[in-house]
Amino acid sequence: MRHRRALNQFFLCPIVLATSVAVFGTAGCKSGTSEVSPTNRPSDGDGSHVQEQMAAANAPQEERRAEANQESAAGEAANRQLANSPPPAPAASAQPAATPAPETKNDPKPEAKAETKPEAKAEPKPEPKPEAKAEAKPNVTFLNADTATALSSKTADNGLVIEELKIGEGAEAKSGAVVTINYHGTLKEGGTLVDSTRGKQPATYPLNRLIKGWQQGVPGMKPGGIRRLTIPSALAYGDAGRPPVIPPKSDLIFIIELVQVVEPSK
Repeated sequence: MRHRRALNQFFLCPIVLATSVAVFGTAGCKSGTSEVSPTNRPSDGDGSHVQEQMAAANAPQEERRAEANQESAAGEAANRQLANSPPPAPAASAQPAATPAPETKNDPKPEAKAETKPEAKAEPKPEPKPEAKAEAKPNVTFLNADTATALSSKTADNGLVIEELKIGEGAEAKSGAVVTINYHGTLKEGGTLVDSTRGKQPATYPLNRLIKGWQQGVPGMKPGGIRRLTIPSALAYGDAGRPPVIPPKSDLIFIIELVQVVEPSK
């Protein structure tokens, strides 16, 4: 559009200028008194002289009219040519500069990474089982020693069985010593009570005056110690027994607690 307006102005300006000159020139001729007409021609002389003067006076006006007509015709022709001519092609817009293609660098090929095998998961270590704590053994006393578990046991050649239920402290009782003891005796068969100091005061005896099972089973004990003696009948009351409490040929079981050693030996 801008180019077309510029061309219109280029062609129309001479036409307008020429038209203006022609109009103003004609108006001046019509309004001025320089043009010679039959009404204002001079009365002197003959008619040929008058005609010459009129022609000479009108010659410049005619030239200007002719020029104005030519310029008007030229302007109209230019307008027709402009109207019939195709619009000028718009100026080609500047194309943006082509972006240079990025240079391709010859990058070295990446080295092939060695495949890393997944590490084998370490098997979880079994949790250490808590060590079984040794069950606290109940405190063995003279009163509950009947069913107590023996710490150690030994059997003599004559059939006497000695079980250690509780280890005492102090000097050991020896053969022939005078000792103070608690005892609880029953028949091996049937568990009938034979004799006991439970609920009574401890008894003091010289060991050499007691049955053979006691004489062999008490030595070695320490004060506070408890033993369980399984005495065969031959080391107790023998074939005769001690009726009516102890039948003949009865094996006996005695729980013995050494309270103290009164005399080492007698």
